[in-house]
Amino acid sequence: MATVVCCRWLDAFPASYVTLLRNAVRANLARPHRFICVTDNPAALRGEVETAAMPDMGIPLEYRRRGCWPKLAIFAPDLLPPDEPTLYLDLDMLIRGSLDAFFERIERQRGFHVLREWNPTIWSLVPLDWRPDRGVQGSIIGFIPREQRSIYDRFMADPRAVYTSYHLDQDFLTDVAVPRTYWPHAWTVSFKWHCVRYWPLSAMFPRVAEPTRAKIVVFHGRPRPIDVVPLGDYRWGTRRKFGFGPVPWVRDYWLRHDESWVDAPAEAA
Repeated sequence: MATVVCCRWLDAFPASYVTLLRNAVRANLARPHRFICVTDNPAALRGEVETAAMPDMGIPLEYRRRGCWPKLAIFAPDLLPPDEPTLYLDLDMLIRGSLDAFFERIERQRGFHVLREWNPTIWSLVPLDWRPDRGVQGSIIGFIPREQRSIYDRFMADPRAVYTSYHLDQDFLTDVAVPRTYWPHAWTVSFKWHCVRYWPLSAMFPRVAEPTRAKIVVFHGRPRPIDVVPLGDYRWGTRRKFGFGPVPWVRDYWLRHDESWVDAPAEAA
């Protein structure tokens, strides 16, 4: 048996995100698995989603809303099946290919499997080995829970010292998670860095590139996937990387896996 786990805390994501991820995992993972949402807000989660109560880690509200510190709960002792290969997935991502290879890698090479933080777009002009290693990007984590309990213990030993020393949870993981192994670079892409062009190129070529080979498209920062799904004429993104209206391949994914989706009127989108 394998475990797929996600986290939901406070009201950062609606329950529909959990259901959508569950549906996408089921469509892209052949091996028997359980799907667990670690949460302090189980309201509206559907029955096919197994829930685990997020332990009270004493994280102040300001840190629960800034960064992803509650995500460290997945390493708490006895929270997840201790000896099963486990894949953590953020809620704001698109699964476009088989997840089985992720589990095969966890079983074949024990340790802490994680994304390498992407470099800004300009670095795509040089080979991967020449790009600065920016450490952990925490959207996709593979591990055996029993082997990574020390992460939780080190955080809980002095959370205030951790907040003082590290800006984000993934900076903390960069230092304490060992042995660290990066997922193969071609398995994932960043929507922000790899699919959206800088302005003014985005005005000249408004079509958002669809990654045909990546197994997972990760949304981090702005926009979130929900920002590029509704019908209508609206702007999304950042000051230098932005677009208008729905992105067809993201919208198609959303409608395929979220049966509850209802379009708002175009003027409200």
